[in-house]
Amino acid sequence: MNTSAPKNAARAPWTALGLCLLLLLSASAKAEIHPVADIRLAAEAFLMQQLEADADADIQIEIGQLDNRLRLAYCHEGLNASFPPGGRREGNTAIHLQCAGPVTWQLYVPATVERHARVLVANRSLPRQHVLTAGDLRFQRIETSRHAGSYHEDKSELVGQQTRRNIRSGQIIGTQHVTQREIISRGQRVTILAENGAIAIRMQGEALENGTLGDRIRVKNTSSGRVVEGEIQASGDVRVAL
Repeated sequence: MNTSAPKNAARAPWTALGLCLLLLLSASAKAEIHPVADIRLAAEAFLMQQLEADADADIQIEIGQLDNRLRLAYCHEGLNASFPPGGRREGNTAIHLQCAGPVTWQLYVPATVERHARVLVANRSLPRQHVLTAGDLRFQRIETSRHAGSYHEDKSELVGQQTRRNIRSGQIIGTQHVTQREIISRGQRVTILAENGAIAIRMQGEALENGTLGDRIRVKNTSSGRVVEGEIQASGDVRVAL
């Protein structure tokens, strides 16, 4: 008599039950591992929250790669995120993620924050001591998070300014490239305006220094030879106190 079939039939329920138990244990083990995708999302959410005040800015966030084989205990209490000491808000940075419990662990997630803006560049080559006009400027989109120098986004901040040096076409114009337009040059004939309340006296003088609007320079009264110091006015006069 062949009894192999009944024996196999008897083992079948236990085999099926064992497979179910293995699947349940496997699912339980997986549930206790914190998904790498959730860790990346937590880092991204933190950065978005930190940059919320710059909602109108052109910003791109990229979370760095994490090893999919990473096995960290599931953080039931949620992840705490922060910048590490000295961490940057822009460029190449990192986010410190920490699980407070019940099993504690911490991880640094690499990230890149790119900020872009339309900044002003020279529309053509500009010589030194050139007074800027709107036609000298044009906008260009750049990644400002990787630009070490200053830049301007409003033409009114530059129009009327004077270049400190030669500027090539397409060059970003920063604060270091311009200065207030020189109103008075050394040796120039100027009017010295001496005021004290209702009394105003005008005298002819000679500028002993170069100066821009609001600068204090030394001038010499051409009649008396006396040297005084005064403030350059928008009219080109040098105002001194009586």
